[in-house]
Amino acid sequence: MYIRADLVDETNDKLGIKNQVLQQLADELNRFGRFKVSVVNTLDGSQFDSEKETVAIIQGEVISGGEVDRGQFTDLATCTGGISGRLSSAGAATITNEAITLDNWRGYVCRRGTFAGNTAELALSSAFSMAGLNDVIPPKNQVVRIYDYKNISLFAQANFSFNMIGLSRETLAIRADSASFGRSITEKDSYRNIKESHLISLTLGSLISITRIPIFPIPNRQIALASRSNPKKIFYGPKGLAIPGIYDLPPKEKRNVIQQLVKRTLESFIRTISPYKQMVNAEIAEGGRAKAGNLLKEGKAQKARKIIEEIPQEKRESQDWYNLGLSYEAGALSVQDYEDARRFYITALKKSPGTKLYAQGVGRIRRYLAETKTLAGQTQ
Repeated sequence: MYIRADLVDETNDKLGIKNQVLQQLADELNRFGRFKVSVVNTLDGSQFDSEKETVAIIQGEVISGGEVDRGQFTDLATCTGGISGRLSSAGAATITNEAITLDNWRGYVCRRGTFAGNTAELALSSAFSMAGLNDVIPPKNQVVRIYDYKNISLFAQANFSFNMIGLSRETLAIRADSASFGRSITEKDSYRNIKESHLISLTLGSLISITRIPIFPIPNRQIALASRSNPKKIFYGPKGLAIPGIYDLPPKEKRNVIQQLVKRTLESFIRTISPYKQMVNAEIAEGGRAKAGNLLKEGKAQKARKIIEEIPQEKRESQDWYNLGLSYEAGALSVQDYEDARRFYITALKKSPGTKLYAQGVGRIRRYLAETKTLAGQTQ
């Protein structure tokens, strides 16, 4: 099998993953041992005799890319003062990975607050209270904050055709598979407090209310708001959204993301052209007239099947029927083997209704047969 790199278009491969996709495709197919696969840039027809051997050629295109959506977000944060208030709020923010800011009035610890964070703060407050670090009424302020964020999205798609060349030329399968990744990143260093509401407003309000003749006009609301500079930053330029670069994700995470995208993109194509066996963990039924459980544990599915089938059907117990289905499933070579396994599992379930083990066998085989039907349609 030859993967023709020269016939795999990379015009729209913005992430530059074509070589990684082709090499991983070759490695996965070689791992099954069913083909001898090479990635080549050219192919000389004289290298093989089409009348004596059959070769396969994979060609197509690799598409990848993404975008970054940058912007600002505004939230309302609650600031906590006092010794225990500051410690519990900072501790909760650390546990839940929240960004905190300090207000401009007395250095209260401000955080937006989540269910998990609030629960953690309550627990910490209780602990500090028991340790004697507790204020009668922890002072609270509120601040309006802004911060920067960016939403990163990456995607990969592989469109491949699988062509057989021998005495006749045949296109066996054409697949188009894709995978995507999304991540929202909050830039914590960008947090800024815009407006701060302090408890001083309550004190000033009380003073003004008991004074019949104001000595000087004090706009209560304005005094309670401490304005800070609003950073001026342009998030959208004339060129529109930016293409993610290597610095938009940490290098290690970016490598892992690309690897997973490539893997998911190739998975269905590989299954189409090279169906492979998959390990299934299934429990063996103990007991039964045949006592075939130990044989199945030793991997002797054919011998277990023979012993069970020697027992007349009317004398087989539910465990026998289930283990018979398991022997067919373990040694399946065709769809009919799986059909037989399902029939035996259903018989076991009928003889012992409500048995979870038998129901799991029925469900497992039904799922496999559904996948087989879908795969057959894709191949055609």
